[in-house]
Amino acid sequence: MQRITVHRLSAMFLIAALSLFATTVGSAAGRSARAGKAAKRSARHRAKHPAPARLVLGGVTSANGPVVVQVSTDGREIVRATMAIQQKCQPSGAALFVPDSYTHVPISATGAFYSRGEWSTPLTEPPITGLTSTGQLSGKFNRAMTALTGTWSLVTVFNGATGATVDRCDSGAVSFTAIQ
Repeated sequence: MQRITVHRLSAMFLIAALSLFATTVGSAAGRSARAGKAAKRSARHRAKHPAPARLVLGGVTSANGPVVVQVSTDGREIVRATMAIQQKCQPSGAALFVPDSYTHVPISATGAFYSRGEWSTPLTEPPITGLTSTGQLSGKFNRAMTALTGTWSLVTVFNGATGATVDRCDSGAVSFTAIQ
């Protein structure tokens, strides 16, 4: 909370400094005094009514991993959601904790959100030559946009040189909650 306050104060200082600079440059360029007054009024208004900081919510998953969700100032999209998610792999039996993120996920008028993604990456470490990951994020905010619940899943398939599956890692549906 303290970092947001410092950020708001820095933003107000920057706005005031830029407004003062614009007023000075405007006067030097022969702009009217009326434009300078309007700029000062606008600067005062911005100083008294700073733009709201982005909403950040944090919490834990059902597997005790961290989750952080950043919401746009207008509340219409998740700017970024990041989680450490655990995957169990077969046939290797390995267990992985991997980071996963989503960006620019729309939030409906009811507070619901959903996104699905798939991506592939070539690898140069034999016997694995590539991986494909498929993930899904869904959930819902409360009316006040101060808390959310949801599920997150991630499946990663490691492929060999012939294209055959070497290992398949799956998180299953991981539930999470986050609060402001």
